[in-house]
Amino acid sequence: MTEAARIDQTDSEKAQAFNLLAPPDDYFDDPSKYFRLLRDGDPVHRQADGTVLLTRYDDVRQVWRDLSGLVYKGEYFEKKFGKGPLLEHHTSTMLFRDNPDHDRLRDIVNPFFSQTSIKSLTDFTQDVIDREIKKVKQMGEFDFVRDFAFRIPVALICRVIGIPVEDADYIQGVGRKVLFPLNPQVSAEAIKQGHEAVTEFMGYLLPFLDEIKARRTIDPSESILCAMAAAQRNGVEVSDAEILHMCIVTLNGGHETTTNLISQSMHFLMDDPESKRQLVEGEVALPTALEELIRFITPLQLQGRRTTNDVELASGNGTIPAGTEVVLAQASANRDERVFEDPDRLNFARRPNNHVAFGAGIHVCLGRPLARMEAPIALASVLKELPTLVRNGEARFQHNTRFRGLEELPVRLA
Repeated sequence: MTEAARIDQTDSEKAQAFNLLAPPDDYFDDPSKYFRLLRDGDPVHRQADGTVLLTRYDDVRQVWRDLSGLVYKGEYFEKKFGKGPLLEHHTSTMLFRDNPDHDRLRDIVNPFFSQTSIKSLTDFTQDVIDREIKKVKQMGEFDFVRDFAFRIPVALICRVIGIPVEDADYIQGVGRKVLFPLNPQVSAEAIKQGHEAVTEFMGYLLPFLDEIKARRTIDPSESILCAMAAAQRNGVEVSDAEILHMCIVTLNGGHETTTNLISQSMHFLMDDPESKRQLVEGEVALPTALEELIRFITPLQLQGRRTTNDVELASGNGTIPAGTEVVLAQASANRDERVFEDPDRLNFARRPNNHVAFGAGIHVCLGRPLARMEAPIALASVLKELPTLVRNGEARFQHNTRFRGLEELPVRLA
């Protein structure tokens, strides 16, 4: 056996031994090196819990677009969560519903994420950003995640849902407890907290829904809560519980990933003076740069599908049997060197840039127009108004395999 063959065999063995259910400690700081190992050594990675992890771009896209790939995971979630509010939540929203239920729910909220609706939020977004910039200027030293990046998307999604932005910290705290159990392996305590958080979150939202339903007339364009209540009144089949669950999933999806996108963009730009210079001097338009930042960061790292038929991978990487729970590593797909040249480097001139950060098919990210509107405005304002921004300590990533985000990013104005 040649030296190269021995190295390949060693890498393959390392890839097969990788366990997403209990990843190494340094995985959270840089998952890309483990995804590379899997793409090269074990691209159809079978895990101890019976799930299959796909890491190559072509395989991920194929399963997303294959009509035999379903998202409903009732049996899987019941085994994982047990019966109760957490199971009810994660099997009641469009996120884990297939058609016709998916479209029934999504069609009600779609208008709030149209280009027209997003454009109407631009001035509000700039006002929020200006207010938060003013605050951090006065602080001098601050956590870029908590004190800035989080404040923008949560203000927008609260407005879209129809609840007070003053409750933002509460919403994030309880929302994370609902989301965290979606990670591949979590403790019994985290699942218990998830059940409690769903009950608490629904109890928080219910008075807002009750107030709207008591109105003589409901303007469906006012908020998502109003739109869903109006749809219910007009005969659309949607229960109060579905309305509350939809608001929870939209609140969580509407701020968590965009917070992670804005904060990590600055985190990586501070380590990449040339890319930062291109933005500051206007050599690259921010909307263009944003697509590369989205590819590079991929705030939502993993998604899931369940096959109903055998799926033969066109890449030649084998066949996935019917009834398999498949984990799609879109973060790995976005770093696949078979598609993206030098994928571990930011390159604002990258063409084409067909990243898959927002997913594909009917479950493509609903809020992608909102993220594409607010993130460039936020980054442009930071680069212009906070030109002396520097690190003020070590950045720390969340220990979360599904969502990649910074727990904190200490900074100061030099």
